[in-house]
Amino acid sequence: MIPIKEYRTTVNIFEDEMAIYHEAKEYIQKTDSTNAELITKFDSLTDQYCRLINITRRLCSISDVQSRDLKRREREIQNLLDHSDQGFLTFGKDLLVHKEHSSECIRIFNRKIGHVNILELLRSQNEEQNRLLADVLHRVFELHQGEEQLSCLSELPNLLKIRGSYINIKYKMIFDDLEEQTQILMVILTDITEKRKVEDQVLYLSYHDKLTSLFNRAYVESIIPQLQLDSNLPLSIVMADLNALKLVNDVFGHESGDKLIARAAKVFLTCCRKSDIVARWGGDEFMMILPGANQEACSRICNKIMEMFRTLPADPVNLSASLGAATLDNWETDIFSLIGVADSVMYSNKLIERKRTMETIVLNVEKVLQTKCPTYNEHNARIDALARRFIELPGLVLSPQEIVHLLSLARFHDIGKAAMPVELLRKTTFLTEDELKIMRKCSEIGYRMAHSIGEPILAQAILAFHEQWSGGGYPYGLKEEQIPQISRIISMLDVFDLLTHDQPYKRKKTPQEACQELNRCAGVQFDPRLVKLFLDNFGILFSEDSSCK
Repeated sequence: MIPIKEYRTTVNIFEDEMAIYHEAKEYIQKTDSTNAELITKFDSLTDQYCRLINITRRLCSISDVQSRDLKRREREIQNLLDHSDQGFLTFGKDLLVHKEHSSECIRIFNRKIGHVNILELLRSQNEEQNRLLADVLHRVFELHQGEEQLSCLSELPNLLKIRGSYINIKYKMIFDDLEEQTQILMVILTDITEKRKVEDQVLYLSYHDKLTSLFNRAYVESIIPQLQLDSNLPLSIVMADLNALKLVNDVFGHESGDKLIARAAKVFLTCCRKSDIVARWGGDEFMMILPGANQEACSRICNKIMEMFRTLPADPVNLSASLGAATLDNWETDIFSLIGVADSVMYSNKLIERKRTMETIVLNVEKVLQTKCPTYNEHNARIDALARRFIELPGLVLSPQEIVHLLSLARFHDIGKAAMPVELLRKTTFLTEDELKIMRKCSEIGYRMAHSIGEPILAQAILAFHEQWSGGGYPYGLKEEQIPQISRIISMLDVFDLLTHDQPYKRKKTPQEACQELNRCAGVQFDPRLVKLFLDNFGILFSEDSSCK
């Protein structure tokens, strides 16, 4: 587009020329006709001059319009190039960049690149790649346009890492001067760093466990064929299964379970060598592949894992796992079969260790509950002593198995409180309705815990612990004989003990007052037959040598 100042100057030229024309016409009109022929010719010349001015003015006007349109199109094209997120540059046989054709070039190279050698701009840390670039770019300009030239261009790398960014590059041979057929090479650069990051993240997530950042099962299955090399023999596999993860999830929530998994992953990584592959095989199972490890080396790693588990503090319970290992000395057996052997050994060990492991976990849970509720141990000891006396009363018939379950319920009836907020357990005022809803989850949590340790009958008894004889309890509104007898017994003994000992929200009652309360609730909250049995034998239950006081 013609600048305003320049355009006005052009207009002024035509104004000056027209002024000369008008001056000439005026002169002709004033001149006498002594030389009519000359005057006529001068008049004709003047008119032709006027026509020439008008034609020239129109041509200039057309040229101005075309120039403005051309400039507008240039701006539009440049705007498109600048916002295409691609860099465009050209260079010739001397390999010096003519200019950057879009602002993306300046962003990629962090400077203006006109007259800079293309080999300098595209230099990377890969020297072999740098040599290839130099060789091809020098050769390609010696070749005539055609298949041979295209083949030469195809040798150029399409992905370079420049200043920490991944740049995709396309090459296109074009003509700088159509008449002279001067070839130049156009390079199109696209920054794919963010796309590459996303792709790398997707690839990472597809082969890594999100919680622990360990390799996952998909990665292990993809890498196993590459491990079957003689240089990796002997090769050992260790399978590990975390103990009591379900119990932790049920009692303390999945957040605590996730913390347990993450802690175990750190132990496995710490105890294994850098060359080993540690993976989360799924759920609570882990796998360690130990290339070059014989049985002795594998045993050392397993012992190191178990020792580290023993030294870690409980959070909220002690970390433990059942391990199984197998070693391969030749390729007569494949790795997948070896995994199966290690898995079988691990499950055998888990069954052997189950009872001891579960007792340890239960003790951990009870320690947590004692910390949250300091009166827990004393309360449970009194309930246990009272239950042992109650089951000896005449008129109460219980099978040996029922007695075992009743004493277990005396110990575990409040175990679900381990998952309750400490501020609710120690609250000195009555609970709100919302707080009661939270506390009523205790029996369900205790139920899940008992199931986790393989005690289904105890689980049902814990779940029914807050049911009432009249059907007004929770969680299912069971009534009368629908409620397990051991739940009815321990529920009554539990209330009596709570009534006769100070609570954060209520002062204790006398034993006589507590008995009146039991009698008042007989047939509503409690089994009337059991209340009568309790009251009729009160003296026996609380004799001088009784530990129930």
